[in-house]
Amino acid sequence: MSFNPSFAFDNIKKSTTPIFDGNILYVGGIGPDNYTRIQDAVDNASVGDTVFVFSNASPYHENVFVDKSIFLIGEDKDMVVIDAGLYNAAITITADDVFVSGFTMICFHNNPDLWDSELVDILSVKNATIRDNIIQQNHIEYGSDRGGVILRNSSYCFIQNNTIIKDEDDRPCWGVVLMLGSAFINVSGNEVYNYTGGIYFQGCSENEIYMNYLHHNMDGLWINYGDNNIINNNIINFNTGEGIRIDDGYNNVIFGNIITDNGNGGNIDRGIGLIGGSGNYISYNHISNNNPSGIYILSADKNNIILNYISNNNIGVYCNHAYNNNIVRNNFILNGKNGYFDGFIYWRLRSIWKGNYWDEPRTKPYPIFGIGYFLFITINKWVVFDWHPAQEPYDIGV
Repeated sequence: MSFNPSFAFDNIKKSTTPIFDGNILYVGGIGPDNYTRIQDAVDNASVGDTVFVFSNASPYHENVFVDKSIFLIGEDKDMVVIDAGLYNAAITITADDVFVSGFTMICFHNNPDLWDSELVDILSVKNATIRDNIIQQNHIEYGSDRGGVILRNSSYCFIQNNTIIKDEDDRPCWGVVLMLGSAFINVSGNEVYNYTGGIYFQGCSENEIYMNYLHHNMDGLWINYGDNNIINNNIINFNTGEGIRIDDGYNNVIFGNIITDNGNGGNIDRGIGLIGGSGNYISYNHISNNNPSGIYILSADKNNIILNYISNNNIGVYCNHAYNNNIVRNNFILNGKNGYFDGFIYWRLRSIWKGNYWDEPRTKPYPIFGIGYFLFITINKWVVFDWHPAQEPYDIGV
């Protein structure tokens, strides 16, 4: 059994520093020919131009529509504010090759008829970059169920190094959303908190989520029907529900993440949840202090849980009607139960527990207890074994 996390990186283009080689149109400054409104400058720009926005006239009460390939740059993200008000997005992008950086974007949605609202709306484009911004949903009384940044039917885009936050209220709202087959999206270096979910994918594949800090949301990251996504080197902690959840996903790779202190003990709370799907890899993660479980696998098969540090969870790995999974060479340290399972007893469908380190060096096979079902019989203390437990913990390096 081998693990090669690099297979899905080849098609994801890496970001580069933009080259500003067109004209520069200025907004809000004190010199001649400065524009008063951002939208007026955008409308008069040509492909390749830069619209540079000064802080002098901030806040800008606008809903900016970018329909051409330009650079939209704010002087200082802490000082240049685009206030979207009660309606529509702060910035809507409908053209390829748009670069946006240096803004604070805010809104106050309280329209009961407005259910599809976000601060940055990216529609059917390629190579849009949203970098180094503050994206803040303020108090939401009604409406919005989306949130910070949404990409629909878009590809090769970059959502990088943004602070994406929401006021503490109970409206369902997401930090970053990928929908309608968006692919080859790079979501990296962002801090996302106070949302219903930090990052949400619906039917999107071949994306990379790395080096984000997802904390104090309900769920950190949720992929619904997505394949071949890479989730690596993120810090995902203090979310009240799940750190990472993948529903009916195939061949996703989760590695090198720190996933700690997620869940409040509810039935759907855990560090990592695999619900359906197959062929996912969970490797080189630090999974600790999640309640009730570190890794939960439900009705999913042929997944690989290899070389993780799994500690201080109520249950380390819980397989619930999950078969043919490989739980191999992990460190299990001081969990309430290191492993647990619940499912039908079929030898050919069994999951493999092999070569794990179980709290201390062991010379005898390590038993994993669970509930087994055979025909109409329930066996409350069925047992499987790790026949060759490791004698010392693995150097996982997380």
